Amino acid sequence: MTESSFILKHPLRVRVFHYLLAASFLTLAVTGIMLYFKLLAEPAMNTAMQVHVVAGVVLTMDALAFFFLAFDRVVLFTKRTFTFSGNDIKWFAVLGGYPQKILLHKKVDVPPMGKYNAGQKLFGICVLVGGTLLILSGWVLWALPHAVPHGAASMIGSIHLYASWVLILFLFVHLFLGIYMWDDFKAMFVDGRIPYEDAAEKAPLWVKNDLRRLG
Repeated sequence: MTESSFILKHPLRVRVFHYLLAASFLTLAVTGIMLYFKLLAEPAMNTAMQVHVVAGVVLTMDALAFFFLAFDRVVLFTKRTFTFSGNDIKWFAVLGGYPQKILLHKKVDVPPMGKYNAGQKLFGICVLVGGTLLILSGWVLWALPHAVPHGAASMIGSIHLYASWVLILFLFVHLFLGIYMWDDFKAMFVDGRIPYEDAAEKAPLWVKNDLRRLG
């Protein structure tokens, strides 16, 4: 396959952001589950809490750095993520055809998508909204536990917990489908490129309206 058969989907700054996001959130998820279910002895729980805080700092710095250094990408991602059409509703009706492909080995008609399909848009909204709530609530609980009233602290703790569980559950689906869509998975973690034919099949509106072919 020639160089011109590939297109850039994930620029380097997006991939670097995603590396740090994945590493820090996975660490937060594992240590958070340990803390919530009290799976370890007290000394190990204290260590898990320290690791949890460090991962939270890394996640926060990563989000802030990307926001300020790649603001154009943030705006574009937000615009694409919050833009829904009739095709997205139709996509949800067949769940992108994934259950049929995976369980029945059957291909069904899927409405044309842009760079992100409807499921990825929903996950993107959860990351943007849930991630913001997670970061803000985490900092309040860690840095200002005695500066807010008890009732407010309890509510903030609940927000932190629910946002965490929603993102963790979505993460399982995201990882499974990410590995299932192997070309896109490699693109996010390797060189950012996917085969042109793959993009044309899965994101025809993106190819038609937004893309410039490499080479």
